[in-house]
Amino acid sequence: MGMHSKKSRLLIWMLTAGLAVAGLSGCRKSVSEEELAGQTEAAGQEAAQTEDGSRPQEGGSGTAGLLEESGPEESLAEDDRETAGQAESGMQETEEVKETEPEETAPQILENLSGIAPGTVLNPEQLDLTDWDRYFMDWEIEEGDNLYERINGKSYRENPYVPLESLRYVKLIHYNFDGQIQVGELVISRDILDDMRNIFRELFEEEYQIQSMYLVDNYWTGDPDTTDWASIEENNTSAFCYREITGGGNLSNHAYGKAIDINPQQNPYVSYSSGSPSWSHENANEYIDRDSGLPHVITHEDPAYRIFTSYGFRWGGDWNNPKDYQHFDKN
Repeated sequence: MGMHSKKSRLLIWMLTAGLAVAGLSGCRKSVSEEELAGQTEAAGQEAAQTEDGSRPQEGGSGTAGLLEESGPEESLAEDDRETAGQAESGMQETEEVKETEPEETAPQILENLSGIAPGTVLNPEQLDLTDWDRYFMDWEIEEGDNLYERINGKSYRENPYVPLESLRYVKLIHYNFDGQIQVGELVISRDILDDMRNIFRELFEEEYQIQSMYLVDNYWTGDPDTTDWASIEENNTSAFCYREITGGGNLSNHAYGKAIDINPQQNPYVSYSSGSPSWSHENANEYIDRDSGLPHVITHEDPAYRIFTSYGFRWGGDWNNPKDYQHFDKN
């Protein structure tokens, strides 16, 4: 028997077995003898081509095409495997995205307070508090510059006693009443510049709270006395203002830039001339009793008293009459 006949019979047997299986699985399609013969003939031709070394075309009608057919169960299994592969691939992509997410960067450390407005609240992470002195900055004030234009004709005016070159503009950090770090500003005498740097560094280290610290020029009303009043009404801490002492007469140490008033609402100016306390600002009513225990009240146990006096400053609370509890100065 020839090789082609053997192969043809083998293919006919395989086709018959495949059709039987298809019938058992519910396939309703019948194959006629003519169709079977046609498929057999085609299979024989393919076998001959294969024997010649040629490759059957994909999707052809011979045995290869029949063997590649799959039932619905195999299709579902393949779909499941494909879905699982896609899910696994998606998880890998998600993990890769998570791995490549940039880490949060810390805020940039401020080198100093240049360009930062007084009253600005700072994030502690922006500050290198191991080098506090970089956040105590001072400038000379020169005629025609921005600082001069800001204070000239207000807290400063030309006079024979306090030359402009004797003053320094200071920007520094302090804690406010909310416990936040805030930028403050002062004009002070150059003679106490080093003392004030040390004092405010020590106050900061103890987290001493000062509500605000602006130049009195922010509250200018037209004259130094009512301007001082307006600043106190806002509980503002200030230093330089060219004016006479309260009640008139000699120049105040504020006029020389050698005095500072700390939290004036909680530490008012009180006169006892009539035998009972008298004060001017209603916002200070609850602070006349110096033993009240209220916060921000300066007493001999207060850090402000301890630190200022350690650098040779006098406290107005030690005067006989009046008592100026907000006031520290140095001659």
